[in-house]
Amino acid sequence: MMINQIYFRNYLNLLFLFKQMMNDQPPFISLESYDDINQIRDKFPPLAKINLNHEFNNLEECKFFIIRTQGEDNVHRAMKYGIWTSSSRKNERLHEAFTNKKQEVYLFFTEINSMCFSGMAKLTSAFNPKFHFKFWLIENKWFGTFTIEWLYIKDLSFKLFENIKQIQKLEGSDETLKSVYDLIDCTELSNENGIKMTKIFQNEVSNKSLFEEFPQLDKLEFENREERTNNQRFEKKFKELSSVFETIPFSFSVASYERKKNNRKSQGGYYQPPYGQQYYYQQPYQPYQPYYQQQQVGYQFQQTPQYWQQNNGFYQNQYYQQLNNNKQQYSKQPNYEKSGRLYQQPQQSQPQVIEQQQNPDANVDAQKFSLDQRFQINNQQQQKRTKIDKTKKYQNKNEVEYVEKNQPQSSVQKG
Repeated sequence: MMINQIYFRNYLNLLFLFKQMMNDQPPFISLESYDDINQIRDKFPPLAKINLNHEFNNLEECKFFIIRTQGEDNVHRAMKYGIWTSSSRKNERLHEAFTNKKQEVYLFFTEINSMCFSGMAKLTSAFNPKFHFKFWLIENKWFGTFTIEWLYIKDLSFKLFENIKQIQKLEGSDETLKSVYDLIDCTELSNENGIKMTKIFQNEVSNKSLFEEFPQLDKLEFENREERTNNQRFEKKFKELSSVFETIPFSFSVASYERKKNNRKSQGGYYQPPYGQQYYYQQPYQPYQPYYQQQQVGYQFQQTPQYWQQNNGFYQNQYYQQLNNNKQQYSKQPNYEKSGRLYQQPQQSQPQVIEQQQNPDANVDAQKFSLDQRFQINNQQQQKRTKIDKTKKYQNKNEVEYVEKNQPQSSVQKG
């Protein structure tokens, strides 16, 4: 009788693997009650060896990983069908661990906000980028699969693992010491911590497990299958994303693919390389170019008008002040308010007023001349008033003579 059961289980395992190779989805399987552990082992091939007295050999050469999931739905499907997948980077990490392994690769599963570890499984195959399970919790997000075999399914509280801690270092942050249940998803454990967790799963007994919620999770899975089966929109999108994923299984991201696709549509005929020639998380390779050959692309500042476009220039200040004086004579309000503060009109300094009284002919009405003529007139006046000549006598360097153009020459002797 025992031999027939063993042959029957092996037959179910081979049938399940054959369906995966043919890229067919596993059929929906469920039980009315999950109280009988033997019935569960007979119904689900990936659970045929759960909660038995397993003997582990050469644990020092094994590899261990923490798997953190967002909810119980994906773990429920992983237990029933013996498959698992994650993001591209994490799949690559597990794939490398399996292909380069000396012994087995073990996974410890926990759900966020569950406060317990729910099970321990063993990787039994490398990553298969050709087989895609359609009925994960979120549609069109995870592709490709690993096959796994479950060893223990029972809820073990985090309190049992408080003393098992490990240093974790993330990119751009310092090293931190954390408990194993606080590590991020797909973190590889040290060999010592992995052995400690394995012994806890071996020795601890728990009456609680995820099987208590399987009836409700089965209903959700059945509704999920009905919504996506024979759904043309879902099938079209699933084929599109899965075909792209198979070309770059370890660098694919649905969000990055959709973003690039939308950019191509909005830019019209602008050429972009097809998706897959560059990784979604790093920039494409660019050969080295000298600095003077690199394309300088910087922030495009808005061009603001220069000072010479806003006023008449530096040499027309006295005409500007004269016009202000004329306006002040006819203005009744010398002060005005602006943005809650009191401003006063600028007043001319005394030396400028004295010069204007002494030379009334120098102030010419600015409206009678063009801009070029005003510039020439003002330039001549500036030269007459301020420019002086400085000459030196080379015979006696200490004697210096200053000469003004608008006055007769007069020597200044050193006293």
